[in-house]
Amino acid sequence: MFSKLFIGFCVLALANSELLRVKLHKIKKSVRSRIADEGLYNSDDSTYYGKITIGTPPQPFTVLFDTGSSNLWIPSKSCTSAICTPHNRYNSAASSTYVKNGESFFIAYGTGELEGFLSKDTVTIAGLSVKGQTFAEATSLAEMFQYVKFDGILGLGYTSISQDNVTPVLYNMYSQKLIKSPVFSFYLKRNMADPDDGGQLVFGGADPKHYTGSFTFVPVDDQGYWQFKMDGGSLGAYKFCVGGCQAIVDSGTSLVTGPPDTIEEIYKLLNATENSIGMIAVDCNKVSSLPTISFTLGGKSLTLEPKDYIVKTPYGCEVGFGYNYSYGYGPDWILGDVFMGKYYTQFDMANNRVGFAVAK
Repeated sequence: MFSKLFIGFCVLALANSELLRVKLHKIKKSVRSRIADEGLYNSDDSTYYGKITIGTPPQPFTVLFDTGSSNLWIPSKSCTSAICTPHNRYNSAASSTYVKNGESFFIAYGTGELEGFLSKDTVTIAGLSVKGQTFAEATSLAEMFQYVKFDGILGLGYTSISQDNVTPVLYNMYSQKLIKSPVFSFYLKRNMADPDDGGQLVFGGADPKHYTGSFTFVPVDDQGYWQFKMDGGSLGAYKFCVGGCQAIVDSGTSLVTGPPDTIEEIYKLLNATENSIGMIAVDCNKVSSLPTISFTLGGKSLTLEPKDYIVKTPYGCEVGFGYNYSYGYGPDWILGDVFMGKYYTQFDMANNRVGFAVAK
């Protein structure tokens, strides 16, 4: 399992009736043929998550929609620890559509592990119900999950990285003809002052209201994570990823992370230092004078300006780049929410490609 980074703790009325939309956050449902609206939340520009329900009658949960994993898990009612009790917990006895599985489940993230067992029930996203979805009931969670604002995680990666060969929600959504094509797109709104309006997740296509121009597509090299070749990158005269390197785009990672040596050089070029809470930050008075950073994807230069990669918090102006602690064991770069905030991102499983367009 690829190590996940949850940095930041210390996931239309449509013209096209083939799209299932999940708006990040305010709930606003309009059920027509394969159309639905829902809200997602923005937690400090570091985590984007939204609402689902499981069971009959529906039990509500919030989940981080994570392109860097493929399983769905939710805390179980049988978990009574202080880590689980702040969250909504699934009660199988209260659902008429529950089907017992019981197989043990284990998954590890960069921030901790969880254990539990598998169950099956109806999972509803934005009013569309995926029947017979296998998911994990978590009975033991790492301490960090006590402090996050979401209840669980819904993975949107390929089935090859699904623990216990569980069929992911997206696959079942498509096979049950709830969406026309196994495609989904993220619009992440970078405005922590309004956590109830964090952007939009679209199933079945893309929403042109939230991007401008055309997409730059890159082919997926590894059908597990959404992994592709990055042609190169630069920050002023400094070049990195020379000759090309591997990258993934990951909605479950807050920052843009890369090889530690490269990130250290970027910190130096930005005159960034550690602040009072241990985060890497710059002088807020000098943000406008910082350089643009460029990532070359699909032969095109996709840039991040200082306003894109500097995250303003109550503790200062923090740099949106961090170490990729899995460097050497997986992709070199992880393009997380900082990158996805600038670029509307389409994940096209039908054609095994990822597309980027400037968000608006």
